[in-house]
Amino acid sequence: MSNVIELLERMGKDASLQTQQSFEKAILESELTSELKQTLINRDDISLKRELDICPDVVCILLTPEDEELKVH
Repeated sequence: MSNVIELLERMGKDASLQTQQSFEKAILESELTSELKQTLINRDDISLKRELDICPDVVCILLTPEDEELKVH
């Protein structure tokens, strides 16, 4: 899995990979499985999540303490 993560990180950092041709070239030159390569070329995020067996749902809950009554002396 680290190969695909490294490639995705590289794609996020390298602006030259924004064209379709350079995007596909980077994928095809990688050491990924043919299934992962095709998934990335097709930009199929659902298949990518399944292939990597990741949970795409991230939930964040913020609990704030309840206000305490102010005591005046």
